[in-house]
Amino acid sequence: MVNVAYTFRSVDQLNEILDDLHVCISQKQIEDVFSHNNINDPEDKKALLHRCMGIEEYRNSPIDSLSPEDEYIYAVSVFLEGSWRLLVNG
Repeated sequence: MVNVAYTFRSVDQLNEILDDLHVCISQKQIEDVFSHNNINDPEDKKALLHRCMGIEEYRNSPIDSLSPEDEYIYAVSVFLEGSWRLLVNG
């Protein structure tokens, strides 16, 4: 798992972002969290979504030509699908 903690000023800020993401149920809400926190890099966004979902290991798609932006869009889709919430909270 990518460690994005270095991007943030403090662990508290990282936890606040993860808490804000945890309650998002739309792509607009996710984008608002990232925009509010000046997070623009698709790799950082993807890593934060994975961390929020409790994904410890990520295996790339069989399609090796995905751009970081495409991988982020896929992560948003998985996040919004929501079944990860049953595993994290269950």
